[in-house]
Amino acid sequence: MFKRPLIAIDIGSSAVKIVELSGGGQKKLLSMGMELVPAGAIVDGNIANAEVIADLVRNLLKRLNISPRGRRVALSLGGSSVLMKRALIGASENTLEEQIYYDVQQHFQIDQSEIYYDYALMTADNPEVKETPVLLVGSKRELVENYIGMLHTVGMKAGVIECDVFSVSNMFEYNYGVVEALTAIVNVGATVTQVALLFRGEYVYTRDVSIAGEEYSRKIMDALGCDRPNAELLKIGASLGSKDVPPEIGPIINEINEQLVSEVHLTVDYFIQSGDIKTGALSSVFLTGGSARVLGLDAALAAVLQVPVQVINPFQRVDVNPKKFNMDTLMQQGHLYGVAVGLGLRAIGDRSA
Repeated sequence: MFKRPLIAIDIGSSAVKIVELSGGGQKKLLSMGMELVPAGAIVDGNIANAEVIADLVRNLLKRLNISPRGRRVALSLGGSSVLMKRALIGASENTLEEQIYYDVQQHFQIDQSEIYYDYALMTADNPEVKETPVLLVGSKRELVENYIGMLHTVGMKAGVIECDVFSVSNMFEYNYGVVEALTAIVNVGATVTQVALLFRGEYVYTRDVSIAGEEYSRKIMDALGCDRPNAELLKIGASLGSKDVPPEIGPIINEINEQLVSEVHLTVDYFIQSGDIKTGALSSVFLTGGSARVLGLDAALAAVLQVPVQVINPFQRVDVNPKKFNMDTLMQQGHLYGVAVGLGLRAIGDRSA
């Protein structure tokens, strides 16, 4: 029986994005699209207005000519309700699952009945150490069930639910392969910038920074007394090199860039100095997310971190039909779909990491 691919739905605080990929080793783009999310509908990764989000998903599916009936979805969660912790599992009379159960309780300090959790075995940094490193991942049941309930309203079912950091990491590995040295993927979203560190193809650390795309817009609004839509247009215009933006915009963007770069630098230094994993120095930075192309951010990161910085192309190895998709648009807006493409690589039965 032919198994239809999962529909990847990335629900962020500023936009809902859908991607559908087909194929095995070589993925083919079947459909992609985006709808803007009204302010307040998603708050810190939680669905605050399920009816609005369900309508957006319905409209986007209709526009992409995707029937929701019987389809399963790959979803990604983010925000403070997602819990992640590396732990070491030693030899014990208990089964691995029993040890994981007790470790989740110890590290997350939350009643087991209030969360869904999973784990992934990681590669040991030191082969002489007898303990096995694992990555524990959990999320509040209420948050997960809100997303599943919204899908049921639309007529779809959940197939895979994971975290933004894993979606982006999988997307990166598919397109760029396994990088042996320490690599940072900076996902600049609307309200949060997620700094994820990978080493030898494995996730090793992440930190959420509250400086993101919305901060640029808010500062422009305050300085020029304009509304949010105009502030967004000015930010985008400046980043695209428009000569029509007011001269105040450049210094505002540079100021936020400096703050964000400082936080990324702090994150990388903290991880390396912690010595938890011997990775050596940072080798490169890759940008993704809605504000990845903001004016001067890549150059500012490169100057401070002294490593190459580039914007990820999530479709670099994806087979894209130029007769069906506008390639110029894909090159200009591809970075918006980092999480969605990562989700599109998933299949029923996949683990969360």
